[in-house]
Amino acid sequence: MAAPRFGTKVPEGLPTEGTTMVTGFDYLSQDKMLQEHWLKRFVAVVIDFAIVYTPIWIIGTVLGYPYMFPGFFSGVALFTYAFLFESAIGGTVGKMIVHLKAVPLHGTMTPSQALIRNVSKVFPLFLFLDWLVGMAVDTKDPRQKWLDQVAHTSVIRSDHTGGT
Repeated sequence: MAAPRFGTKVPEGLPTEGTTMVTGFDYLSQDKMLQEHWLKRFVAVVIDFAIVYTPIWIIGTVLGYPYMFPGFFSGVALFTYAFLFESAIGGTVGKMIVHLKAVPLHGTMTPSQALIRNVSKVFPLFLFLDWLVGMAVDTKDPRQKWLDQVAHTSVIRSDHTGGT
């Protein structure tokens, strides 16, 4: 296996040739920048969840049902929010705050790519599994969750103010 794209080095002590599978966990265990990347992605999702869920909770409270809409409805709202923002500008508010951006591996982000990479946000368990499977499979880009691999997208640092 050759070294992954995007400049990530194979961790010391891991084979670079042959049939040994190198997973995202192998990189994550030894790469401080990759650890920071995944921490930023987690923080971005928490920020985005707060942005989406807070108005839903306020409306529910005003209507007398503060916990009526959390589950599926807030997941669909988070998915819709992430899909629209990433289709339009390549990142959500959470990603912009932590200076990350969702990008296609080739060309420009299409709506179908944004849809595929965000569908796991409908349920928190699906998003967790998406991250877990993405890290567990043999990968050339350890920054990708599984649906990033399916959609041919990745999340990169965006050092521009405003995140795009």
